[in-house]
Amino acid sequence: MKNIVTFAVLLLPFALFSQQKALTEEGKEVVLFDNGTWKFVNESDAKVLETIVTNNDVFEKPKTASFLIKSKKMDVGVYFDPKKWKLATQNISPHVEYFFAERNSNDGYFGFMITEKVQIATLKNLKDLIIENVNRNVDYFRLKESEYRTVNGMKVLYIRYAANTKGMDFEYAGNYSINSDGYAGVVGFASQKVFEQSFGAVQELINGISVTPKEDIKETVEYKSPPPPMISK
Repeated sequence: MKNIVTFAVLLLPFALFSQQKALTEEGKEVVLFDNGTWKFVNESDAKVLETIVTNNDVFEKPKTASFLIKSKKMDVGVYFDPKKWKLATQNISPHVEYFFAERNSNDGYFGFMITEKVQIATLKNLKDLIIENVNRNVDYFRLKESEYRTVNGMKVLYIRYAANTKGMDFEYAGNYSINSDGYAGVVGFASQKVFEQSFGAVQELINGISVTPKEDIKETVEYKSPPPPMISK
């Protein structure tokens, strides 16, 4: 479980590194800048990462996703199937509001909802930030898919990628949205060996992302009856 949590954290912001050049496992040279960003030396290699297609299919939460959990920060929530997923107690980051673990098998696939109150102009900008953060912290990265989708009436960025660090291969898929408050994402992931067989369950989880009023957190105030009035002698 500790290694699983470590990989989940790869999606979050990290400290910046010094400028240097590096090679991907596919032999493509990249430059890492002082501010933590990077680019391909060969501009033709960048076209793969620059392209975001639009998927005109309409995606919806499955009928079995009967349980809604709401963000405490933004007007977004996740519908999920409580028979397939359970909420796990994992103190990963202040930006990860909920962590999910599969309930009924030993396949070892997981998910989480991340929210952060950071103004991001476009979903394309968000994609670039996610890729930059992951690339700074892994030995190998491969973007498999990126496209705009409509999920439960929301315009989202869907991305799927593989990453390796310290000899461990994992794969991720997630739906991300932005609004005036910040960004939110629902992400599923597993080891690359089991990701394909768990992909259906991961898709069901990430397709649970929905617009919903954030959880109303009320302060509990205990009221006591006033003491009886004093009687003058």
